[in-house]
Amino acid sequence: MSKLKIGVIFGGRSVEHEISLLSAKSIVAHMDPDKYEVFPVLIEKNGTWRRASVGNWLEGKQPAFSESSTLTPSLNPEKPVFYEIENNRILSEHEINVMFPVLHGTYGEDGTVQGVLELMNVPSVGASVLGSSVGMDKIIMKSVLKEAGLPVVDYIGFYSHDWKSNRHLLEDRILSEIGVPCFIKSADLGSSIGIRKVTSENDIEGAVDFSCRFSNRVLVEKAVLKPREIEISVLGNEEPITSVPGEIVSHREFYDYEAKYLEKTTELIAPAELDGLSASVLRNLAVKTYKVLDCSGMGRVDFLIEGETGDMFVSEINTIPGFTEVSMYPKLWEVSGITYSELISKLIDLAIERRKMQDGLKMDITSESRV
Repeated sequence: MSKLKIGVIFGGRSVEHEISLLSAKSIVAHMDPDKYEVFPVLIEKNGTWRRASVGNWLEGKQPAFSESSTLTPSLNPEKPVFYEIENNRILSEHEINVMFPVLHGTYGEDGTVQGVLELMNVPSVGASVLGSSVGMDKIIMKSVLKEAGLPVVDYIGFYSHDWKSNRHLLEDRILSEIGVPCFIKSADLGSSIGIRKVTSENDIEGAVDFSCRFSNRVLVEKAVLKPREIEISVLGNEEPITSVPGEIVSHREFYDYEAKYLEKTTELIAPAELDGLSASVLRNLAVKTYKVLDCSGMGRVDFLIEGETGDMFVSEINTIPGFTEVSMYPKLWEVSGITYSELISKLIDLAIERRKMQDGLKMDITSESRV
């Protein structure tokens, strides 16, 4: 049986570029060489697409690539290939069976790359354009979840240009509608980038200014008191399954970028110490969140449980969760009985399944298709 050629696309223009490299490296290292041929696609920080080499990359070095050639995706739906181009001349073309986006944050997890892959008509791992874009935008995501009756903390959102022109009015609104303590976040970033916890009204202005450095829209949400941070991995298309819940125990004030990727003291407890009813409720909420946001393939749903009341809130979903050696998404599946390599194979199969389903839809309104 011939191997499937899997395009692993990573890097990207976002501030999460380096985390993407770590995730992609782990995925490539755990991909079954008997089943798959890896075709690494690196998007540089300036947006240039290049064919990468994994050789020394897996030994701890940066992925190598030729600076003289670039990659261009073919938008001919009958020929899902990448053209390798040098000096306006096609050097080679590479047909791809499945694309595996490992792009965290802006210009990768937000539906932009997913749109390109849809135009290529190539199966791709993870959520569609809609699921990716809604899942990435924290303000839109929370409004959709709230409309669906899912529990979210009180929040408000606004544009950075409104803040610049009406900061005093918005500051009053934050205090009256949300209060302190609260979290102020860039609305469309992950990995806890552009986020600050505010415990005094005197710190609101600086925190909003900080978030505006990373995004044109800002989310302010009420802080949950003495929170437990629970995460659940979801896998599937129409009938998704969930992992056991896991709990993040950070020794910092909240689970920020350093705690996620740099510190060794952050504890990942899996399965989380929850009673059976609470675990069941959270798993059901994870599936409902996943479906409401039109996700597919994979997702990690994050929850907050208030320490004294036990109230549960959906915090967010990650449609391209971290895949590093210490990331919760693969770790929770390992605890649930699915190894890292098996997980990758399942995700590839789900991408092919979803593409077949989409290919079965009618794309014209001829007389034959009106029945």
